[in-house]
Amino acid sequence: MNNVCMETTKTMKNNVLALLPLFVMLMCAFASCSGQINGVLREDGSADITIQSALQPSVAALIGAVSMNTPSAAILDARTIVASLRSIRGVKTAAMRNITPSSIDGSLTISQVNDFLDAPGIQTQRFITYKQTGSGGRLSITLTRTIAPQLVSLLSPDIADYFSALMAPGLTTDWQYIQTKAEYLRQLKATYNMLKSNRRLGDALAADLETAMIRLTLDVPGAITSVQGGTFSGTPAQRAEFTIPVIDLLVLEKPLLYEVVWK
Repeated sequence: MNNVCMETTKTMKNNVLALLPLFVMLMCAFASCSGQINGVLREDGSADITIQSALQPSVAALIGAVSMNTPSAAILDARTIVASLRSIRGVKTAAMRNITPSSIDGSLTISQVNDFLDAPGIQTQRFITYKQTGSGGRLSITLTRTIAPQLVSLLSPDIADYFSALMAPGLTTDWQYIQTKAEYLRQLKATYNMLKSNRRLGDALAADLETAMIRLTLDVPGAITSVQGGTFSGTPAQRAEFTIPVIDLLVLEKPLLYEVVWK
């Protein structure tokens, strides 16, 4: 196995995943998971979010293989997640519960979207922006290979180790020599099919990550006039809907922009 990957996986514990659900909400995705995220944005910039999220089987196997906790312990620990969420700027309340050791659901209240993971002097560009436009508004989320690793660095040192173990070129600088999704899947298979405890883990990871999707809905405080990266529905149309391939977020082969404009 690649030496960099070996070193990062050796340091991983169950709490590596503590802040990943937060990353989902920030980026509209939960890397290595499939799930449903529903959000309600208010005119003052506050928001309520509900989450249902589960690790893909191969990712759960990877975390379990390097975990230092007992086999019965939660891989996604709801209590640890809540404690982490409550310490993040812009988060007003958080509540989570385990459905299974590798799945959670819960809710989050954000006091101000523009404060969410704001770190002046670190980010060269904000990844999430809410603006009033006359009587309406605009919410934009931008993800690039420059912005995403900076977001990871704001969360926890273990998070960078987790994404490095997944060899995600879009979320950590360790693997940014990988340029395309095809290259990423080839490298993932080659690396993790060498794992002695599971010779087919690389194939399983590639298959799971290639098909994993995050489905996001966002209700906004006005009639939607345009959506980028998704669709909108309702009469009047106040709900934006996005289906986001997890592999697009892991690799960021191209910059991603999700935007909702309403009046």
